[in-house]
Amino acid sequence: MIGEPPKSIVHPTDLSFASQEAFAHALRIAVATQGVLHLLHIEAAEQQETDDWDRFPHVREMLARWRMIEPAASRAEVAEKLGVQFVKATVESASPVQGVAAYVTKHLGDLMVLMTHNRSGLERWLEESVAEEAVRETRAPALFLREDQTGFIDRETGKVKLDTVLMPVEASVPPLDAFRHIADFAHALNPAADIMLLHVGDDLPIFDGLLPHIELRKGAPVETILSYATEIGADLIAMPTQGRRGLLDALRGSTTERVLRGAPCPVYAVPAK
Repeated sequence: MIGEPPKSIVHPTDLSFASQEAFAHALRIAVATQGVLHLLHIEAAEQQETDDWDRFPHVREMLARWRMIEPAASRAEVAEKLGVQFVKATVESASPVQGVAAYVTKHLGDLMVLMTHNRSGLERWLEESVAEEAVRETRAPALFLREDQTGFIDRETGKVKLDTVLMPVEASVPPLDAFRHIADFAHALNPAADIMLLHVGDDLPIFDGLLPHIELRKGAPVETILSYATEIGADLIAMPTQGRRGLLDALRGSTTERVLRGAPCPVYAVPAK
């Protein structure tokens, strides 16, 4: 729900080693918000295996490595101590996008944590990102991590480094609800996190509601956002988004998708109401 930290967190996983970074973020967020973490794997009917939970990321093993629980702690003991629950689900679907979307809708997922490939140009045309397509289908907030990127959670220790969050704002996407959501999310992980706002344009629009200082910069939107994120050492870029709008966005990707492909840190997409 916009304006509250996420409580139902869905991590679609392909069960690969590369997805471990996204799993660590999803797990640490679930602990911070005392939510429910859904580990979701989509398989075609002919691939489905029954009750093979060893294929999934090992929740208690990672929590023990982080020294949050004892190595032999039961699932019930984890829930009692940390206030977090875990669900492992394998769903049969011919379409990964539709399978993820149906699961998120059914379980009222209010955050997806996904690993995405850094595709561009012809490669992106030929093989659209399942992660990005699933987010467009569900309209749920989503945290994207790229395979070539280090996030704000240390996978070995569980330590959080989320000091600075950059949130670009523009007049066509009302930012207030997204700002509240991002602030609640960031402060659940680090109460001292700083949310910095940026508008790219010639003049600063007038926004409804109370927002902190908004930095004004001129230039091409995507390049300016990425440059400013590097300048301030952003640990996360939060993008209020309305998805793709028009033919040009369909051809080259939305602003959020283009920021995601070049971002020096993870990107959090927050659909506008």
